[in-house]
Amino acid sequence: MNNLRTDLIAIGGCVLLIVAALLLLNYGRSHQVPSILLFGHVLDALVFTGVVGNFIVFLLVKLTKFRPLRVALWTFLIVSLVPALAITLIAGSDPKFNAPRVLIGYVVSFFFWYGFHRLWAHKLKPTELT
Repeated sequence: MNNLRTDLIAIGGCVLLIVAALLLLNYGRSHQVPSILLFGHVLDALVFTGVVGNFIVFLLVKLTKFRPLRVALWTFLIVSLVPALAITLIAGSDPKFNAPRVLIGYVVSFFFWYGFHRLWAHKLKPTELT
């Protein structure tokens, strides 16, 4: 029962972060808030890599015996790198497209989600009292 509670808390935390980023991004776009629009590429990448990456990490951790932190590292590296490069190659010829912002958004997203999983993994480890 403890694992189920821990899983639900982790899933709930990820969903809350994804929903918050999505709501902030939608608010910034609909009200044309310049400070939010400046971070729009990061928020967009956070939502995409959060949904896809966390789903893959959850499945791999539950269905295999791989170490969760290593799964998170490689999953978020791939989920961040592949779309960033694909978007840059596909839309790179468009003069309105800003490739550095997209790449920075996905790099920030990788570090955010991997850092989240790293903090979660260290939180779950029992600490020694001295």
